[in-house]
Amino acid sequence: MTELIDQLLKESSNFNALEVLAVLTALAYVVLASKGSKWCFVFGLISSAIYVYLATILKYYFDSFINLYYVVMSVYGWFAWSNKRSGKSLNVNSMSLKKFVIWLLLALAISLMLGFSASYTDAALPYWDAITTVYAVLATFLVVKKVIENWLIWIVVDFIAMLMYFEKGLLLTSGLFLVYTIIAINGYVQWRKKLGYA
Repeated sequence: MTELIDQLLKESSNFNALEVLAVLTALAYVVLASKGSKWCFVFGLISSAIYVYLATILKYYFDSFINLYYVVMSVYGWFAWSNKRSGKSLNVNSMSLKKFVIWLLLALAISLMLGFSASYTDAALPYWDAITTVYAVLATFLVVKKVIENWLIWIVVDFIAMLMYFEKGLLLTSGLFLVYTIIAINGYVQWRKKLGYA
């Protein structure tokens, strides 16, 4: 227990305010997204911008890329969920199992290629970093389109990311991804209800 407290104190001196702000705004993003609020994208943009910086320092290069992607998708998502031109907002929808499996397999193939390429650099955990990045790109796209299967991808991605950040000693961020995993499960349940499932 003392070792855990010492690690938290060491971490807080390294990344303190930035990591705390990133964690808090990221939590706000996921909670608001699970409720279907477009305001999630404002908090997502702030958190992602901070994590671009932090991930680059940690040499999680794919994670830096994914956070830059999140910044762009936060802007796109805001407008997609607002849809002011037509006066309509997106409704939760689902994709066929066949289409979902095809997307998952395509993402796996891309992940393995990127992981292999990154294994020749100084990247930390190149295959896992590539997997979380590629699947997060897919999941984020599905969030913006309000496709319920996004939550199934996030459950797995968040759990893997939790282990990756724990490995690097960022306990707050690791804890954040544990909370993300729980919120993703809740998001899936809430969106199922919006689709009329039990």
